[in-house]
Amino acid sequence: MGLTKVTAGVLAHHGRKNAIINGDFDIWQRGTTQTTAAIDSDDRWFNSNFSTTKVHSRQTFDLGQTDVPNNPQYYSRTVVSSVAGSSNYCVKYQKMEGVRAFSGQTVSVSFWAKADSNKDIATEFAQIFGTGGSPSAEITGLSVTTHSLTTSWQKFTIAVSIPSISGKTLGTDGNDYCQLAFWFDAGSTFDARTNSLGQQSGTFDIAQVQIEKGSVATEFERRTEGEELLLCQRYYQRLGGMSVFIGSGLCHSTSQWDVFVAYSIIMRTSPTLSTSNAAHLSVVNISGGGHLVSSITGYNINSYSCRMYGQASSGLNAGNGTMLYTNTASGWIAFDAEM
Repeated sequence: MGLTKVTAGVLAHHGRKNAIINGDFDIWQRGTTQTTAAIDSDDRWFNSNFSTTKVHSRQTFDLGQTDVPNNPQYYSRTVVSSVAGSSNYCVKYQKMEGVRAFSGQTVSVSFWAKADSNKDIATEFAQIFGTGGSPSAEITGLSVTTHSLTTSWQKFTIAVSIPSISGKTLGTDGNDYCQLAFWFDAGSTFDARTNSLGQQSGTFDIAQVQIEKGSVATEFERRTEGEELLLCQRYYQRLGGMSVFIGSGLCHSTSQWDVFVAYSIIMRTSPTLSTSNAAHLSVVNISGGGHLVSSITGYNINSYSCRMYGQASSGLNAGNGTMLYTNTASGWIAFDAEM
């Protein structure tokens, strides 16, 4: 796949039938649990809630289990504590880059799911035309389907007719997308998007999510973990852990440094930079020894690479080469280009 732009359409045309990235829930760069309304655990999946609360986490299949085929390692669990309110909800969704994907076509959605007791969830497809300029209004509530879950794993499949985008206008920011959503809890405001699912508490497990062209769902496509990670890193990359190399550059004074970082793969757009804590980073140069970083700033950031500069404890050799690295197991630097 190389460094080709990775959209749902590109995946479908490069021998990869599944347009969902991380549908097997193998990649968790940010962490393995979250309570926030964000992408903060399983890569590419937005776990969102409003007023209703939730705990989302990575779960591990028992070795040798045969309930879900293909010997998957992980699945997604969302424990919902519903709070009554017309605008309250809990939903899990993925934005598939490029609203052109599947325009005017039929696709098959398949997934495995179970709950802590007999409960319904709803799936919904949407087309979002992006921001910037004068984009067309988003189209939601496409092929809304109710699925009756039990305490045992079941495979669910639906065929979705995607409207043509002929005559529509894309935004100028390059962030248009198609979206698949799993609704677990939904106040009356969302009745049209959820088949009046209603509000409920409970534990909801999802595994092996796939979207493919055609009206017939086929066996789940297993990609290698390395390939799946590269697909995820187009949108988010995190470097971290004990003594992980970040980049190299030059010391400008006894306390000022500058480094260059090349990403693992070309990112969707110029990312935003974040760090766990400046104190979790160190720089070292020819003089030897580590020097704790006290500040860090990104500049010249683009979709290929970035440069960073900052302050460190004195003792650097001005004019000498330097290396930036993490000095604790919890240290990290992240680059975020999610939609």
